[in-house]
Formats: sequence, structure tokens, C-alpha cells
Amino acid sequence: MTKRPVPSFKNDKVRLRLLTAEDLEMTLNWRNQDHIRKWFFHSDIIEIGPHRRWFEQYQERDDDFVFVIESVADNYLPVGQIALYHIDWAARRAEYGRIMIADPAARGKGLGRAATRAILKIGFEYFHLQEIYLEVLENNQSARAVYADCGFKVMAIKDGVVQMNIHPGEVQ
Repeated sequence: MTKRPVPSFKNDKVRLRLLTAEDLEMTLNWRNQDHIRKWFFHSDIIEIGPHRRWFEQYQERDDDFVFVIESVADNYLPVGQIALYHIDWAARRAEYGRIMIADPAARGKGLGRAATRAILKIGFEYFHLQEIYLEVLENNQSARAVYADCGFKVMAIKDGVVQMNIHPGEVQ
């Protein structure tokens, strides 16, 4: 199934728009930064060829939506990315992740929280999901604080990985 169209979503701090082919070099550079990739479960350096092949497959998938985070205060400057993926349309649930605020000047401004709240709105109000879940490394305290602040609850901690989830009406 071809990916369904999704409009951009905006709040007072960020606009989320779907990833495009023109974003690939930028997002690959972000993802390969040492201080970012260390928090990903698959933290190897990614080359442009495999990244482009991933994108070709991604465009045909209706269960994977990666958004570029743009800073409203900075004239919609791209500063990071965020995603809902592994969407099970029948069970109405999806995984949240792939979040990064990559622009150093954008860190500490609440853009990660704003982007998280925006993508939860997309998931619950636009996609009509009933559960959004995530996995985060146990020692990633800053990410865990953002998730908890937005309403995610810890479901389990196992082997250094924290599993969290959230349902409609629980977003803070």
C-alpha cells in the first residue's frame, strides 16, 4: 500500500512535516552525529546509499511516518526529526521514536517536548490510534523526562531498556 498523505501539523513552537527526498542528506548528517546516534538502538554510522534505499522503501510503507521538526520561532528552520512507525492500523497502535533535536542552537528550548506533543496529537486525533508506545535506553534520562512530562507511563524496564506507553486523554 502506498503511504497515505499527511498534512503538516503546527503548534506554537514547532511544525512537523513529512520527510522528503530533499531532506535525506540533512537527516543522515543529523543521525550520524556521535552525540545523537549513541542513543539509538542501532547506532552504527549509516551511509548515503543504504539511507536512500531505506527511503525508497519507506515511501511505499503506510505504517511508517517520519516528520521533520521545524522551529516556528526560527522561520521554520529544520532542527530535527520524529516518527510514528510500526503502525498497526487494525489494533490502532504505533511506536514512537527516531526523535532527535540535531541543531545545537535548538537544544534546550522545549522543541523536543513540543514535537512530542504534536506527534501525539497526530497519532490520536489524525490517525485515531488508541495506544502509542516507545522504548528508550534506561540511562537516557533527558529523553525519559520529556516522555514522562508529555504523559508516557513506564510499563516495564528490562535489560537496560524502558518500555513506556500513552493513550488518548493522557497527553499532558
